[in-house]
Amino acid sequence: MAGIGLFEEQLRILSPHTFNALMNLVMAMADVVKNVNKKSFFGRDKGVTAYSEFLRTLKATVHAMVLDGVIKESASTEQLIVALEDKLRQFAMAFPNWRDAYGFAAMFLHEQRESAIATINRLRV
Repeated sequence: MAGIGLFEEQLRILSPHTFNALMNLVMAMADVVKNVNKKSFFGRDKGVTAYSEFLRTLKATVHAMVLDGVIKESASTEQLIVALEDKLRQFAMAFPNWRDAYGFAAMFLHEQRESAIATINRLRV
């Protein structure tokens, strides 16, 4: 992932665990967009596999944000989403090439806010 050095370095230094988790999260979101309504040669739904990986990386990102002190463990899900949006915005400035992933994030975190809250609540348990 080549990016804009200043923003990338700032993210790496201030929140290293979150930076690594965001790299995986952004790639997982791009895979979800790429694999919607696709089936493998043997009929397996690639979209389900991609979405499952997205959920796994979302959970890891939440843990990384707590570890880096971006949010507290006691933070509400709404506060967590706001912090995640902020970190994704910073990540997008460092790596602007992942438009599909950022579009998916906007859809998931903004347009489907209630579903995002329910999903994150389920992952935090």
